[in-house]
Amino acid sequence: MTTPYTEDCISLTGVFGEPVGFPMHIDPLDTPLRLHELASGMKPGEMIKNLYGPGNYLYLQRDFGAKIFRREYAFVPVDGTLQAMIDIYRNNQQRRYEDRAPININSENSIYNFVIKSASQPLFLRHPITGIITKHAPPYPAFPTIRLRTADPSMVGAKACSQLTSPLDRPKLLRELELVQGYFFCDHPFQWFDPPDFPTVPKPLLIPAPSSATALPRPSCIVRPDRPTPKTAGAPLPRSRKRQHDTAPSEECPPPKRSRRTPCLPIRRNPPRAAKTKSRENMAAPTRRRRAT
Repeated sequence: MTTPYTEDCISLTGVFGEPVGFPMHIDPLDTPLRLHELASGMKPGEMIKNLYGPGNYLYLQRDFGAKIFRREYAFVPVDGTLQAMIDIYRNNQQRRYEDRAPININSENSIYNFVIKSASQPLFLRHPITGIITKHAPPYPAFPTIRLRTADPSMVGAKACSQLTSPLDRPKLLRELELVQGYFFCDHPFQWFDPPDFPTVPKPLLIPAPSSATALPRPSCIVRPDRPTPKTAGAPLPRSRKRQHDTAPSEECPPPKRSRRTPCLPIRRNPPRAAKTKSRENMAAPTRRRRAT
């Protein structure tokens, strides 16, 4: 059985670390979330609890999580999950508000398509078992399906509707899901979307990865971008070659060996020519030896 990729296997730089939980939704009054509350039979304010639950989080690499919600990328449920959501929404259209059935989709068995809208930089995928990193540059090939760790499929689908605003970027069933949700916008309880005494909800924060997310093996060779080495505060500067030559050699170092091919000859110091001439004048004239008779 093929091991599926998870959302933390995607990076923009090729450097993989511990994933961090990024909330998909931070505003409980967001229209897609309110429509999901109506379509799935939730009570007013019930979606607030889900904002802080694991179903609202994607566990991503830090570099990728900072850009996942900028309408360049999106996770879209597969057709089977989208069709199940559409069927439940349509069934709830025929019922009263208090009789609407909740959505019950097992998020553990849900897989998603990774859709790229208008990105222009390369992406890196890390294999979940071998740790091998592959680089994908535009135009991007078909990416493998992604299995999200704890995300709720209905919240992922609601986020995909707000990220993929163009009809050309949305799959057919995702457009149909939005149309079915739009029915509840016209038939909703009084002051559902703008209650006067709605409590102030703090923004969900980044959270660490759950304990079940074990660290994957690191590949033997990772392509890393060129980065300057950070300088530690207070660390001594490296000694340059000039400084090393200027300093006197240590006494413990042995004297340099003389090469055998270049013998050390004494420097010849010739006296100046004027001194030579004067010394010759002071010398006595040589006496001639007489032959004995």
